[in-house]
Order: sequence, then C-alpha cells, then structure tokens
Amino acid sequence: MWETTKEFFGEILLPLLMILSIMVILIIGPIMGFCYYGSCKQANIYNEQNNTEYTCSDFFWASEQINQQTQTIKLSR
Repeated sequence: MWETTKEFFGEILLPLLMILSIMVILIIGPIMGFCYYGSCKQANIYNEQNNTEYTCSDFFWASEQINQQTQTIKLSR
C-alpha cells in the first residue's frame, strides 16, 4: 500500500482533486455563462418595458425579487 501519508496525497488524492476540480469548472462554467446571458436578455426586456436601469448582474442574482416587486406595484394601482 502507501508507505506514508505524503505518498497517498501526492499519488492519489491530489490528482483526483485536480481532475474533479477541472470537471466541475468545465461543467458549471458554461451553465453559469448561459444563465448570465439569459439574465442580460431578461434585463434588457424588463428595462424597456418598465423604463428602469437594471443590469445583467441584478437579474442574475435577484430576478425573482425584481419581478415580485413589479407585480406588487402593478396590482396596487
């Protein structure tokens, strides 16, 4: 087996963690990019319809809150 803990980390655990990290980046990276792109489209449409200046980042992180706020305002009129 492994003579020392250092050999275990160097030969097994470290390469395994590196491979898993690369796989996660390759899978999650494109998904996050696609979601951010969708948020930009959503922000552009929302800004045109409601005369606001929300950014892509605003919609990426808080689109549900922004949409709820608008619905509340429209219902109260």
